Amino acid sequence: MNIMHMNEGAKAAFELDDCTLILGNLLIDLGEEQEDTERVLSVFTDGDGQLSFEGDVYAAVIIIPPRRYADEEITETVGGEEVTQTVSVPQPCQAEAVTLQLWALPENPATPEDEE
Repeated sequence: MNIMHMNEGAKAAFELDDCTLILGNLLIDLGEEQEDTERVLSVFTDGDGQLSFEGDVYAAVIIIPPRRYADEEITETVGGEEVTQTVSVPQPCQAEAVTLQLWALPENPATPEDEE
């Protein structure tokens, strides 16, 4: 995984386990998110420091490259004759091709106002 620190400051904690990215409180299956075109996931932080896919303050951007395919030959018997076809088979997720851009988290998450 390519890690880019976009600015100075404390970033969201992350861990990569095969093709599963654990980013703060989020669990993201990169293989499931991968499509035939590049996919960009924006992750935000709320006032309590929780991460989500909606919000105003960026915490991270995940750039997932397009799914790769490999050509494989398949031989079938059709009408008594063997016919060989070439088919495209999706390849497993390659986490090393994913880019994770990390943004600094706000220094002071919102706290409830003191009641008087």
